[in-house]
Amino acid sequence: MASLPERYQALLRWVEAAGGQLHPAVEIYHDEVTKGSFRVKEACVLGADEEIVSLPLSCSLSFLNAIAGHPSIPTTLPTTIPAPSDETYLPTEFLNKVPPHVIGRFFLMQEYLNRENSLWWPYISTLPPPEHVASMLPVVWPTDDAEFLRGTNAYVAVQEIRSTLKKEYKQAIKFLPERVRYEYTRPLYYWAYCIFTTRSFRPSLIIPDPESLSLPCKIDDFSILLPLFDIGNHSPLAKIAWITDKNARTCTLRSCQPYSARQQVYNNYGMKTNAELLLGYGFIIPECDDFHNDYVHIKMKANPTAGDLDASHIVALRPFSHPSSVIGRSRLVDPEHLSCLPFLSHFQDSLIAALYESIARHHNEASDVSLTEIMQGKVSQGLLEEIINSLGTKLTIDLEEIEAHDPPYEAMNQNQELALLYRSQCKKVLDSTLISLSDTGS
Repeated sequence: MASLPERYQALLRWVEAAGGQLHPAVEIYHDEVTKGSFRVKEACVLGADEEIVSLPLSCSLSFLNAIAGHPSIPTTLPTTIPAPSDETYLPTEFLNKVPPHVIGRFFLMQEYLNRENSLWWPYISTLPPPEHVASMLPVVWPTDDAEFLRGTNAYVAVQEIRSTLKKEYKQAIKFLPERVRYEYTRPLYYWAYCIFTTRSFRPSLIIPDPESLSLPCKIDDFSILLPLFDIGNHSPLAKIAWITDKNARTCTLRSCQPYSARQQVYNNYGMKTNAELLLGYGFIIPECDDFHNDYVHIKMKANPTAGDLDASHIVALRPFSHPSSVIGRSRLVDPEHLSCLPFLSHFQDSLIAALYESIARHHNEASDVSLTEIMQGKVSQGLLEEIINSLGTKLTIDLEEIEAHDPPYEAMNQNQELALLYRSQCKKVLDSTLISLSDTGS
């Protein structure tokens, strides 16, 4: 098989042949730290308003390709969305009864199995291979590695996702002919899940006029893979723009900041906490003075009789008003208003508001005060004390849960090292927040 640099060059030629391009000052670079990434070439610069990569939608891979041109599934997909290689469609019953996001994964599996006969092989050959799946995401880590997350909120999410994947695969595989089921293995399905989870984009951000496609589902019921486009690594501080040309049906990643020679050129996946990055991409961002990405997610259970909804709120390592709490401020109901009691400064305002409303309702008290008044403590002393006690109890339980499941031995591989780093940062968040809560007198 060709070397990885040769495969990247083949990918670039394939995209260029379809009408796409990579900025001439940018190269695909690979090392053990960044893996595949974009980097400015030696002796070159990238301006503050430059197209990093331009990709025709004809190169994309998704559920749309699985149904494009299918005689039994009428759509108005543009001809730029190619049908499966040699029109080897998945069975019609499969396409009609399996959820679109699962179909997309099976379509990727099909094209992987087709290898050089697949239209998308120049792209697929550059992806991490199925035999490396155990190091991709916590969901597919070996059991011993996943145990290093036990006690954290990420561990609970891993178990839930694993259960969902098993059900999805079991339900989908029965709609394939028995003669091919042995090829579409569960490990290969998990690989396809990892590829889509770590590299895909929301179709509504990419595809122009989705309502005109007459799809049998909603546009964001599936994800879309964008070859070459997806090589850019994540930085939450990167200034970028995604632009879709309706007429040319081309998706462009544009940089809104300059880069100098040999600098990595970043994409921005959005305002995601380390918990979300770990589960969705398999990495976390280390803490530094100027930026931190450490937040513990707290989920309040729904109270159907009161009309509540499940909600996830975050608790921050540093106060939301701290310049390094960029992700935290993006989650505030009112990001412009950061005035609050010091001991509430680590909590997402929606969490404090939800607690206040729940406690006030329990005591049959009016809950018509504003969010600002709640955060500034302009409520009854009794209610404020109950909020503090509830927060302290919850965080103490969470901290004790993590500590009770500390691994009995040192990390032996990269997965375990990553898990230890994540759990140590979770402890740090809970510790700092509990210290803040204990200082209510000031």
